[in-house]
Amino acid sequence: MALQHDDRLRALTHQDADFWADLVDSVLIVAITDNKGVITYVNDLFCEISQYSREELIGSTHRIVNSGYHDADFFRDLYRTIQAGELWQGNICNRAKDGSLYWVATTIIPKKDRQGQIQGYVASRFEITELMNTRDRLCELAETDTLTGLLNRGGFNTALADEIARCREPGSTTHPALVMFDLDGFKQINDVHGHHAGDIVLRAIASRLIELTHPDDPVSRLGGDEFAVILHRTLEDVSLERYMDRLQGVLERPIDIETVTVSVAGSIGAVLLDGTDTMEDVQKNADMAMYAAKRAGGKQSQMFTRSLRERAQARVSILSEARCGVERNQFEVYYQPILNCRTLEVDQIEALLRWQHPERGLLAAEDFSDVFTDAGLAQAMGPRMIEAFRRDVCMWNEQGQPPRQLAINLSRMDLIRDDYQRELEESLKRFNMSPDSFVLEVTEAMLHGRRADQGIRNLRELARSGFRIALDNFGKGITVLNHLRELPFSQVKIDQTMVANIVGNPDACMVLSSLIEMGQGFQMEVTVEGVENREQFDLVMQMKPERIQGFYISSALSSQDILKLPTHFEGVIRA
Repeated sequence: MALQHDDRLRALTHQDADFWADLVDSVLIVAITDNKGVITYVNDLFCEISQYSREELIGSTHRIVNSGYHDADFFRDLYRTIQAGELWQGNICNRAKDGSLYWVATTIIPKKDRQGQIQGYVASRFEITELMNTRDRLCELAETDTLTGLLNRGGFNTALADEIARCREPGSTTHPALVMFDLDGFKQINDVHGHHAGDIVLRAIASRLIELTHPDDPVSRLGGDEFAVILHRTLEDVSLERYMDRLQGVLERPIDIETVTVSVAGSIGAVLLDGTDTMEDVQKNADMAMYAAKRAGGKQSQMFTRSLRERAQARVSILSEARCGVERNQFEVYYQPILNCRTLEVDQIEALLRWQHPERGLLAAEDFSDVFTDAGLAQAMGPRMIEAFRRDVCMWNEQGQPPRQLAINLSRMDLIRDDYQRELEESLKRFNMSPDSFVLEVTEAMLHGRRADQGIRNLRELARSGFRIALDNFGKGITVLNHLRELPFSQVKIDQTMVANIVGNPDACMVLSSLIEMGQGFQMEVTVEGVENREQFDLVMQMKPERIQGFYISSALSSQDILKLPTHFEGVIRA
């Protein structure tokens, strides 16, 4: 084979060696070195692209065009290959004389003598600078949020993985941090001023983040109104606590949107990176801290702590136990009577879930509130509660009990699930029950936050289907009056905190009376919750709400104990 190859080259050399040499020189960037890498020949294209003269290149090595882009391992592999007499191919980034970078697709062929000893190397190259620049631009676009110019979730994941890897390097003493936050009040801006205004807010926040953070530290928009920052160089000049304080400050600065000015705040969570956790765990920990800040009222920062993790582990444990509890019918429905102030009869009862826990005994709903945030459990419990109520109603009817409306507390998961209404109506149809026998209670907090629009749509659909809708915990927090005016509430339930201090407190009485009048002014029936003693009861009765609920009327009762309720409370109240 070698002899045939030699014969072919001799034939070419005799016929048209100049032609082939010109052809190669017009297409390829060519350099020849000796076996020590010293350049002995370059063609015109090499001089043209490198901007060095032939005199500057010959006698030098390729270090003259080394850009510093490739690490030592790259060149170690290259030299190991060619010194073994093997062909090497790859893409190399070089630096021209004026400092500009250029890329070449390179093939290096060892040049051997008849004994197989390497005499030197022939390198032929094609320029691929534009191709590599296009590749880099596409990679950058794939990892960039088009609205803000920050990293998107994909780019963030890459940056976080790199940072965790650096933390794991032997001898690393760095203590970087991950900070995540979302914007309190952003949804209202979108709702009131439109998505164009929301985009302006997101771009403004992105600009402020970039100004606040060292240029080497990755800043990203993960999606929606959620952002993340990986802090490393920034923490060389400022503590993490100080950074989060400054971050909250820049988030709260007003933002001009055409003719109006708006403001947001942040629920900020942070976690230190030490290389011991996985990328997924780090994000979960920061998320956990962020939502702890949000649950505490927002507009604040929260560091991830061991106690947060313990609470998360406890939540996982209680959810696991609850799934077993559902399968083993450990959940029971108790009922708290609600007194009609006009008739002095119990015409409503509120369904309250109780868990007959095998180890902890009978638990009230507040002891397992995390269960109601789990979509699967919420979906499983709804039909069971309706079925239990159907059985209890049949028993009450047989015992001559009067009909009563059932008040059910919806969870956020119930409200945002599109199939909740269908499942509820199917259960009622199967048990021959009517929607107007039910009052569905929601809180103001459920009408805000993520997917609130979907929840409000579902609430309107439930009202159109005949269910009565009540706003629970009225007065406890901020209630948007638009919700009272525009949403299909037929009842409001004033929170028990409004009742606790009314005895001997004229100001508290005035506040409670005003809330009752407000609810009635919106043409709604008003229930006052938390009435625990006779003094409170007498004061509330003077304010003339439609209903009263609390321990003074009755605690939550089992279905059997409901049978012992008096038909009429007049004698009980006057006693």
